[in-house]
Amino acid sequence: MDVSGVNSTLKRLLYDVPHGSVLGPLWFVLYSADVVQIADSHSVCIRVYADSLQTYASCAAIDQQTAECRLLSCIADIHTWMSSNRLKLNADKTEFIRLLGTRQQLLKVVATPLQVKDQLLQPTDTVRDLGVLIDSQMTMEAHVRNVIHS
Repeated sequence: MDVSGVNSTLKRLLYDVPHGSVLGPLWFVLYSADVVQIADSHSVCIRVYADSLQTYASCAAIDQQTAECRLLSCIADIHTWMSSNRLKLNADKTEFIRLLGTRQQLLKVVATPLQVKDQLLQPTDTVRDLGVLIDSQMTMEAHVRNVIHS
């Protein structure tokens, strides 16, 4: 592109859309439509906001393994779809949390990681959802501490 007689340098992108690009939001909407269909095919819920996607499954405590299998299968399909569309699932920005039943049930849950293709995702005690910190005990203590600290 020629701006004031100066050409910008060309950069080859393997993944991603340049930040601040005019087409970035449009491309994200177009791409995320396919991801929503993938989630629907696995009976997994999905939330799309700005450039974030959240998938989740809710179930009775006894159906946890089935729901987790559906979720893993969905994430694997999203990963495959992203790779075929020259996009990359960012493991550094991928978090997962288990929110299961009563406090007594939560104490029995083993914090096992999820294997998604070649990436191992460790469960976290807190996740951020649109600025709100949600902790695995559903107490809001982490969020309150964060608000007080800031």
